[in-house]
Amino acid sequence: MTKVSMKAEEFDSLRERLGKMTPESIAIAREVLVDGVPKFLVAERHRLTQPRVGAIVDRVLAAAQDVPRNWERVEVWLPPELAQQVREMEAQARARAKAQGDSC
Repeated sequence: MTKVSMKAEEFDSLRERLGKMTPESIAIAREVLVDGVPKFLVAERHRLTQPRVGAIVDRVLAAAQDVPRNWERVEVWLPPELAQQVREMEAQARARAKAQGDSC
């Protein structure tokens, strides 16, 4: 798994796009993304499961990429031609969402 990190300024600029996230959830995401604390340690510290910490971090990362809240992340292995079709579908869906004002 690739470790994702963010500068403090970048993280702080996302605050208005984090919707109704609690201050505690925002602090949890910051510990992982900005401070570089491993998810398992953050989970222990906040008495959460690692998947819950991962979901909190994923929500912040989605906000950073302007992903609409109701979208789902799907990871699969595909042949190159099908992967390209999926990328094109994602671009079209993003354009429709942007036109409708549906973002994080």
